[in-house]
Amino acid sequence: MNRSVRRVLAIAAVPAVAVALLVASDSPYPSGEAPPPATLPGWKQIFVDDFTGPALRQEWGPYEGSPGDDPRTKWALDQVVVADGRLVLEGTRAGDLWTTGGISNYKVAQTYGKWLVRFRVDRSDDITYAILLWPEEPVWPPEIDFAEDGGGIRDAATATLHYSAENSQIQREVPGDFSTWHTVGVEWMPGQVSYTLDGRVWTTVEDAGVPSIPMWMAIQAQGDGCRKDQVVCPVAGTPDTTRLEVDWVAVYAPDPPPGVMRTPRVAAPSG
Repeated sequence: MNRSVRRVLAIAAVPAVAVALLVASDSPYPSGEAPPPATLPGWKQIFVDDFTGPALRQEWGPYEGSPGDDPRTKWALDQVVVADGRLVLEGTRAGDLWTTGGISNYKVAQTYGKWLVRFRVDRSDDITYAILLWPEEPVWPPEIDFAEDGGGIRDAATATLHYSAENSQIQREVPGDFSTWHTVGVEWMPGQVSYTLDGRVWTTVEDAGVPSIPMWMAIQAQGDGCRKDQVVCPVAGTPDTTRLEVDWVAVYAPDPPPGVMRTPRVAAPSG
C-alpha cells in the first residue's frame, strides 16, 4: 500500500474479544448480497464468514499496538466490533490521536487462491484502509493490496503488487463510490494477479514478481491519511468516528490446484 502496512508483522495475533452491540438490521446480509456459493468455476471454497456470531471466529486475529512509529494512530481491540451480521473496524479520534481496528485471517494461508470481501467505508480525510494479502513467513515483500486508499471521498480504490528487495510496485486504480457496498477481490495464480470488482476482473498483472509463497488476508483501518505536514489534504472532512464495515468474506483455493491437469473436454459427437 502507499503508506506502509509492513508493521502488520509486529502485531501479534490475539484471541477474539468481547464486542459491542450495533443497531439491529432487518436483513440477514446488511449489504443486500449473500456470500458466494461453495464452488465457482475453477475455485473451491475453503473459508467463509458472514459475521453472524457474537464475536470474531478463531481464524481471525485482531490487531493491538502502534503501526510502526506513527505517533498519531494506534490499533486497539475495542475498535473491532462484530454484531448484526457484520464486522466493523471503527476509527475514533481523541485530539490528534486516532484509534482504529484491524484483523488478520492468519489461520487461512495458502499459495494461490481467490479472496472476496463485501465491504464499505465511511468518508474521512484521516482514515485510510487496506485489504491485502500478507506472507505467512516473516518476510517482506511480497504483498498484494487488492483494495485500499489514503483517505478522502472514497471515489476510487487502488491495487498494488509489492515485490523484490527494492520494494518494486505495480499499481492500478479503479473508480467507484466505496462509501457504498461493493465486493472487491483478487485471483492469484502463478505469475498472474487479477483484481475484481463486483464479480468482474477490472485489471490483470502478469509479472515474474508475482509471489509463490503462502499468504493470508488482512483488513485494516488506520488514522494516517491527512497528516499535518501535508500542504493539500482531501476534502471529505474528518469526522470524529468512522467505520469500515464488512458483510462477508470468502476464500477459495484453485480447483484443480496449479500444476494438476484438468480433465479434457470431449466434444459431443456430431450427426
